[in-house]
Amino acid sequence: MGVGREERRLKAEGSVRPRQHIYKSGEARGQIVVLRDGWAIRFVLTPDGRRQVLSILLPGDIAGGEFLMRNEARVSVQALATPVSYCAFDIADLKEIAKRDPGLIWTFVGIEIAEHEASEALMVGLGRRNAEQRIARLVLDIYERLERRGLADGATIPFVLRQKTIADLLGLTQVHVSRVMTVMKEQGIMRLARGSLTILDMQALRDVA
Repeated sequence: MGVGREERRLKAEGSVRPRQHIYKSGEARGQIVVLRDGWAIRFVLTPDGRRQVLSILLPGDIAGGEFLMRNEARVSVQALATPVSYCAFDIADLKEIAKRDPGLIWTFVGIEIAEHEASEALMVGLGRRNAEQRIARLVLDIYERLERRGLADGATIPFVLRQKTIADLLGLTQVHVSRVMTVMKEQGIMRLARGSLTILDMQALRDVA
């Protein structure tokens, strides 16, 4: 997100503890939130109480783009197993700036397009990939995003996703996720240890995905 000097003066900083909500569905937050540190998820609850994870938010990602178009959140945003710190920009303030700097409107449009593309990618994955392919694609996606932001250490990345969260994102059971990740470890494709993931065979992972 391109944030100018005036916008930086208008930002507020906040943080939440592990597994605490940044905001919940139905709340009128009225702010765009940019993660500075930590991981979070966007999710909805189905009428029978089950959770569908919509996306994983990493440092540098934006939440709350929906407040550009509506007053109340339609999804919830929650920290994962680590604390999350963030910057929050009030929608009303940003809209006032946009009146003087129309280029900011394209930033708003970009936020909405990014969220839409992420939703489309998830739909493709759920509809056209098997369990192994879904998990491999998820690992690659997270690795590529972190690498672009300078948060990867060679082939090793922080990885705080629990198997339950992966299952809720990819439409799988937790048992199935555990089985697939165990097989990938045995095949020498990747290794999980103490909150980090190392890709041991990048080409093999890409082949699976």
